[in-house]
Amino acid sequence: MGFLKGCCGPWDCFGLRDFLFKFLVIGSAGTGKSCLLHQFIENKFKQDSNHTIGVEFGSRVVNVGGKTVKLQIWDTAGQERFRSVTRSYYRGAAGALLVYDITSRETYNSLAAWLTDARTLASPNIVVILCGNKKDLDPEREVTFLEASRFAQENELMFLETSALTGENVEEAFLKCARTILNKIDSGELDPERMGSGIQYGDASLRQLRQPRSAQAVAPQPCGC
Repeated sequence: MGFLKGCCGPWDCFGLRDFLFKFLVIGSAGTGKSCLLHQFIENKFKQDSNHTIGVEFGSRVVNVGGKTVKLQIWDTAGQERFRSVTRSYYRGAAGALLVYDITSRETYNSLAAWLTDARTLASPNIVVILCGNKKDLDPEREVTFLEASRFAQENELMFLETSALTGENVEEAFLKCARTILNKIDSGELDPERMGSGIQYGDASLRQLRQPRSAQAVAPQPCGC
């Protein structure tokens, strides 16, 4: 397992954040998943990118809608021989970037299988954004924006085309996913207290504030007898 330079380990450096979200980056090998993660964490392109072996980890603290959120991101290998290993990391993920290469129809055709894995092994409620990566290679495109947009709509996914090389839409992809999770928490659609939600509160006071009224202790009434 690899860790991006300068980032905290999986359970370190949490501090007084409002939330921690567990994210996945999934998709076929060669789609640029590690480069997307590197661009998001380090704000630069990863020049010497090889296929991920097993999983890599990175984390970054972001401000989303006035909340401080730590994104704990697991970049999973896309090669079939690592699938049994990487699937174990799906459990308890709140969000995922589902990545394909716009210049490779083969990677696009495998999206349905990756999505099924995410919703089966992580959670049916996992928030997924579809990312058509390598937008900088538009002349070599094999998958149209319209076709991918239709797939996203049919499967209730958000959708952006990204470029890990130029950085286009990379930050927006992660933030859009985080923003949607926050909105679902606020609406009650996602419960951070549920086991395997992929969401942790950053401090006890926020958890206390968000407890349902029914769960709070009721002061005893004086006896009228």
